[in-house]
Amino acid sequence: MDKPMNTTDWMLLALTAVLLGGSFLFLNIAVAEIPPMVVAAARAVIAIPVCWLVMRRLGARLPATLGGWMPLIWLGLLTAAIPFATIAWGQQHIDSGLGGILFGSLPVMMVLLAPVFLTDERLTGRRAAGALIGLAGVVLVIGPAVLANAGDQIEGVVITFAAVVSYAAGTIYARRQSKLAPPTMATGQMIVGAALLLPLAVFAGPELTQTPSLGAIAAVVFVGIFSTAIAMSLFFFLIRRVGAGRTSLVPLFMPVVAVGLGALALGETLAIEAFAGLALILTGALAVNSTGATKRTSRPSSQLQPKKELV
Repeated sequence: MDKPMNTTDWMLLALTAVLLGGSFLFLNIAVAEIPPMVVAAARAVIAIPVCWLVMRRLGARLPATLGGWMPLIWLGLLTAAIPFATIAWGQQHIDSGLGGILFGSLPVMMVLLAPVFLTDERLTGRRAAGALIGLAGVVLVIGPAVLANAGDQIEGVVITFAAVVSYAAGTIYARRQSKLAPPTMATGQMIVGAALLLPLAVFAGPELTQTPSLGAIAAVVFVGIFSTAIAMSLFFFLIRRVGAGRTSLVPLFMPVVAVGLGALALGETLAIEAFAGLALILTGALAVNSTGATKRTSRPSSQLQPKKELV
């Protein structure tokens, strides 16, 4: 039976949600002056030395063989290159709050997909119901005004949702990499992400038409250090500590953070529905974390073999 999350687990989860949810605000500021592919590549490059220092501080190392790097290559593609590029591109067309809100759908996919690929994750009625309640809260946070104007932002919504799908696949894949320490995963994914994004920034991105302001540069630096290096290190640590299903609670809280910061810093409207949505999100989070689920029927050991790799 799953152990309940303690106070430390909840604090780490909340901090991760704040750092990741805040990234949409700063990316929105950055892409107003800097091409999105440049922002995406800079985000990964800036994160590398921070992740490296954390990794070495904790006594972890990068793999020494190509075979050891293969999981990191997949992680770099799924949780760095694709999401960084699509989120930065999408923030040109949608509000920072809506970007965070879209990530509220990640727990639904995680709760449904994790048991398919992970033998230690269970899909129970309580967890499925919790994920759906949380998603209902996300819809309330969006509010009818945003939904009414979604057609004007549909391109940004679709491309940003691609990041959600990629993160979901990457999170499930990361959960299977039991031989890799979380700091190693965070550092390796940033190195691979930077290697994939830098050519796009140089050859595919438009040239800068003016020198970015200090505010835009500071926004990229903040995202690279806090919303990427530190946040992703915590994210992988949580996957190992509390499981992929519970780590999927992070995106449930991200919409609240993103919408709140967007309203405070950018004047984005925070409707009354947001508060009702917050109540549903918290209710869903508690349901997903519940340990009162029905026990899984025991199976012979021959049926408990690892399932096929996701990628």
